[in-house]
Amino acid sequence: MPVSNALTESEISREIFSLNGRRILVTGASKGLGREIAIGLARFGATIALVARSKDGLTETAALIEEAGGATPIVRAVDLRDPDNIEETVESVVAELGGLDVLVNNAADDHDSPIEDTSLETWQRVIDLNSRSVWLLSKAAGPHLRASGGYGKVINVASVLGIVGVRDNTAYVMSKHAVIGLTKALALEWARKGVQVNALCPGFVVTEMTTHMHADEAGNRWVVKQTPMGRWGQTTDFVGSVVFLSSRASDFMTGQALLVDGGYTTQ
Repeated sequence: MPVSNALTESEISREIFSLNGRRILVTGASKGLGREIAIGLARFGATIALVARSKDGLTETAALIEEAGGATPIVRAVDLRDPDNIEETVESVVAELGGLDVLVNNAADDHDSPIEDTSLETWQRVIDLNSRSVWLLSKAAGPHLRASGGYGKVINVASVLGIVGVRDNTAYVMSKHAVIGLTKALALEWARKGVQVNALCPGFVVTEMTTHMHADEAGNRWVVKQTPMGRWGQTTDFVGSVVFLSSRASDFMTGQALLVDGGYTTQ
């Protein structure tokens, strides 16, 4: 039986973007886009569980959430490349939050080199975090999301490079295409179980991961030229999209790859 959760007119006017009472797990939350996402979701009323490898980074994110007026977040410093960590992390977060409504799979790594210069170990490192951990986290979170009363959401942070390719980045491009494939397949599995699964596909964003390219004159010029809006994305450019995908505003949307890329993929 499909789960119906249609909004009333009063809810549309008052509550459509509210995240009050929502329990959200955000991975890769120690810096960059993950940090900005977590802070933004907390500002809209969600209680956040922060997951990443860096305890110091997570502590900084937690402090920023509290400074912004958000509820004190849960912090879990774990390496998501280790599959043994994932189910235990999800279960401990759910126990402390009392459930789980939204999973934001944001943690990722990158490596730039031609395929001939990319070792199997490097390829595996990228795939393990960018793709395998997303699959394992979704699998572990699934029962709890389905138990959230029709409010379950999965947001997989993919990339424009999950839609198109670039040279000398096969591991990352492959991993992000896999994330979009998982998004579509899982959306179909859970479409009648009260869980929506969507992907967010950022364009080129100024983060620690892209510092080398942003600081390089030629690399910076290429991004600006290739992006119709003529600039890099900032982490704040993506908060609204994640709030939308986490809220009731997106209740009839699933299996989609939402492109927020300054027009990059329109060409």
